[in-house]
Order: sequence, then structure tokens, then C-alpha cells
Amino acid sequence: MNSISKIFTSLRTRLYLIILVPLLAIGILVVLTTRSAVEQAALTTMQQDTQRLAENTAARLGSQAEAIQSVYAGGENTEAYRTLREELSTLRVQSGVLYAYMLNKTDKGWIYTVDGADWDDKDYSPMGTEAAFDADVEGKMLAGQTVNTSVVHSEEWGSLFSSFTPIRGEDGKTIGYLGIDVSANTLQQVTDKTLSSSYRIVVPLLAAVLLLSVLIMLIVVNRLLKQTDVIKTGLEQIAEGNLNVQVKRMTQDQLGDIAELTAHMTERVAGMIGDIQSGSQTLVLSSRTVQATADTNRQQADELTRAIREIAAGSMQQAEQTEQAAQLSDRLGTLMDEVASCVREFASMSDKLGSVQTQVSREHESLLGQSRDNARRAGELTVLSQELDGKTRLAASISGQLNDIVKQTQILSLNASIEASRAGDAGKGFAVVAGEMGRLAQQSKDSIGEIEDILASFVDQVERMNGHFEANRIGASEQETQIHGCLETFGEVSEVSGRIEELADRLALRTRDMQEMRRETEQHMNDIAAATEQTSAMSEQVAASADEQQHSAEELSGIARQLSELSGDMKSSAGRFRIAQAEPLDASADAEQA
Repeated sequence: MNSISKIFTSLRTRLYLIILVPLLAIGILVVLTTRSAVEQAALTTMQQDTQRLAENTAARLGSQAEAIQSVYAGGENTEAYRTLREELSTLRVQSGVLYAYMLNKTDKGWIYTVDGADWDDKDYSPMGTEAAFDADVEGKMLAGQTVNTSVVHSEEWGSLFSSFTPIRGEDGKTIGYLGIDVSANTLQQVTDKTLSSSYRIVVPLLAAVLLLSVLIMLIVVNRLLKQTDVIKTGLEQIAEGNLNVQVKRMTQDQLGDIAELTAHMTERVAGMIGDIQSGSQTLVLSSRTVQATADTNRQQADELTRAIREIAAGSMQQAEQTEQAAQLSDRLGTLMDEVASCVREFASMSDKLGSVQTQVSREHESLLGQSRDNARRAGELTVLSQELDGKTRLAASISGQLNDIVKQTQILSLNASIEASRAGDAGKGFAVVAGEMGRLAQQSKDSIGEIEDILASFVDQVERMNGHFEANRIGASEQETQIHGCLETFGEVSEVSGRIEELADRLALRTRDMQEMRRETEQHMNDIAAATEQTSAMSEQVAASADEQQHSAEELSGIARQLSELSGDMKSSAGRFRIAQAEPLDASADAEQA
């Protein structure tokens, strides 16, 4: 399986395919092109033959202008029609065309005049049957040209092409048109015969060309592959370490250039390997000397690092103690700042308390004045309510007097009615007046009753108002007393606020003194810390330099070891190459090695 895959993926197979595939493609294209050209030529030839047949027939029919005109006038029953149909039928049979017929252009359109079908053909086109054409074909026919159509397919008649030409009389005027249809089967038969003849010429010629191309391909490909095998064999020997090989140039193309460049490269590599072999021994000795020096530097760096680390440890301990003292000082400063902040807040709260007390006192005094005004207004309203109550009761007593008057009026009306009834007809008018007085007295009684109800309700509301006014007056008096008590309490608060403010001022003064003392202490601690940090930083720098020197010494020692190993490996690797000159490879040796 691997050998088969190797054959299909080899350079030889690929070159053969690169050349053969285009040749086969060209052969196929030639065959297809030949077929298309033969078909087009056959169609053109048949169209030309049909056109000549149509033109000759139209010229012969043009001499029968009178017969054609009589057909137009008499129709299918005339002798001229039978003669023309016989002639067209004979033309169809003798020439082998599909149909032959005559047409005419009338005001109603195109119509068939004479169909050259057999007399027993029931599907012939009677005279006057409509005909249809493409606009292009119709335009050319009306212009007096002979028109050849391309192959078209009809479901009724199959594939065919047509030729149309005008029929001109002896005077040159067009008296009708002749149409001839040719079946595509005839075209196919002609095409097959012509194509068979063409293939007998083209196929042997194409085979000869392909055979010659294959022979040339074999010669060129074998020469290219021979040069490729020489290059491949030389590269394989170079890969195995044999730099004595020389690749021979056999062709004057790019492969020959590659062979020549490969030989030149081999010579250059052989010279480089010789230089490496000569210098590798010197490199081994130098690497050993560098390694000894690096070991000495590493030991000195170790001793210096230990001494510096002891100094750095003492500096770090001193720095830690100084840092702890500074942290304690910072904590003390933080506490003092918090105390000062509390004192400031205490003083601020005292100021706010004094301002609030002043504002509340003003508001209470204003409230006290408003309470007094309210009490005064409540007293005035109480007096007004009492006066209104008296007037209401007076109105109620007047209502009683009105009730007495109404009762007397009702009695008077009753007496007048009685007297009017005694007087008979003479007292009827007086009886009407007495009746109206009675109704008026009853209405007055009803109205007085309503007024008494309103006055009674009004009296009740006035009494309730008196109760509310009295309650408001008592509440205003109590509110005035409470406001007096609040003012006295705010006076005491003002005294306490003043004492608090004095105490806050004294605390603020003591806090400022403590802040000054803390700042002086921090200054001294900062000086000590700065000196300690400088000492620690210098120790760290010296220690870092010692570490770097030690690290550099270790790296130098490692590099020296690696250099020694690499020089040994380089010497052994360079010793694997053979650089003595040898005879160049030829084609026969390459073939044997392959």
C-alpha cells in the first residue's frame, strides 16, 4: 500500500500528470470544437441550399403572376390553385423538404394561400388560414429580403428551420411569399455524415500529436529526473556527514543551477567545519581558565556577602526600634487630634445651643404675644356671643307675640265667616275676604313656627359657641403660663451654655500646647529614623551589590561549564564530518546509489 502511494505521490508521476492532463483536455476540446463546427457548418450549408431552392422556386412562380392573382380572386376552387399546389407538392417530394407553401400579406394579417401538402392530407392549411412570424422576420420579409430562421422546436411538427423569400412578378412587384420548412432530422443526418468524415481526419492527426508530445515529455522528464536524482543523492551524503561529495551539473536549467549551488555550498560548509575543528581546542582551554577564575570570584563574593549581611541586620534592628517609637508617637498624635476634634465639636455645639436658645426665646415671646391676642379675641367673641344670645331670646319672645296676633286673626276670620253666612248673598264678598284672612293667618302661623325652629337651633349653636370660646380662653391662659415657664427654663440653659463655652476654650488651649510638644517629639524621632534609614539603605545597597556580584560569579561559573561542554560537543560534532576531497559523482554512480 505504501509503495503504491509512493508511486502516485512521486515527482515522476506528478510531471506526467501535469503534461498528460492538459494534452487530454486539449484533445477533448478539439473533438468537441470539431463537432460544434461541423453542426454549424451543416446548418449553414442547408440554410444556403434551402435559400437557393426558395429563390429559384419563387423566380419560377413569379412567371405565373396571373395564376396567383386568380387564386387570390377565386380561392381553392380554381384551376390555378390546383396547379400551384401540384407544383409545390412536387417540389417538396423532389427536394426532400418538410413543407412548401405560399403566403400573402393582407389588411387582416398574414394568411396561407397555397399549401404544398398531399391532396389526401387532412391537416393541410386551407387558404386564408392565419400565419404568425417574429417581428424581425416579418420586417425583413416586408423589406423584400430572403430570411433564414434558426432551428426551432414545435410540439406539432418537431424541430425544423425555415426559409422565406418574396415572389415577384415580371414587373418586379411582390405578389406573394414562398415558405420552405426543413426538418432537423435531415440536418442531423447531414451532420452525422460530415462529422464521421471529419473524425476520420482529426482523430489520427490528434493521436499523432499526442504520441509525439508523450515522447518529448518522456525525454524531458527523464533528463530532469536524472538531474534531480543526482542532487538528491548528494544531499543525502551531505546529511550523513560526507562533505567530500560534489554534485555534477547535467542540465542548463534551474535544476542545473541548484546542483551547482549545492556543490558550492558543500565547499563552503567544509571550510567552516575545518575552522571549527581548529578553534574548538583553543575554546576548551579558555573555558577551563574562565571557570577557575569564576570559582575564585564566587568565594570572595560569599565572604563579602556574609559581612555585609551582619551590618545590615544591626541597622535593620535599630530601624525597627525607631519605627516602633514613631508608631507610638503617631498613635499619641492621633489621640490628641481626636481630643482636639472633640473639643472643637463641643465648642461648636455650645455655640449652636446658644443660638438655638436665643431663637427659641424669640419664638416663645412671639408665641406669648399671639396667645395674649388670641385670649383677648376669645373674650371679645364671648361678649359678642352673649349679646347675640340675648337678641335671639328677644326674637323668640317677639315670635310668641306674633303667635298671639295670628290666633286673634284666626278668631276674627272665623267670626267674619259666621257673620257672612248669616248675611246670605250680601255677605259672600265679605266671606271671601274672611277666608283669605284665615289662610293668611294660617300661613303666618306656619312661618312663625319655622322661625321659632330656626331661632331655637340658632340659640343652641350660640350656646355651643360660647362653650368653645370659653374653652379657648382657658387654653390660651394655660398656654401663656407654660410659655412663661419655658422662657425661665431657657434662661437657665443659656447660663449652662456660657459655662460650657468657657470650659471648651480652656480645653482647646491645653490641646494646642500638647500638639506643640508632640510635633517637637516627632521632629526628633524623624531625624533618628532618617539616619537609621540611610544606614539601612546603604547596607541594603552594599548587600544587593554583593548578591549581584555573587550571582554574576555563579553565572560566570555556569557559563564556563556550559562553554566547556559546548566546546567539547562542537569538537566531537565537527569530527564527524569528512572534509578530504574526493572524486565528483557521475550519473552512473548516482543511479547505482539510487
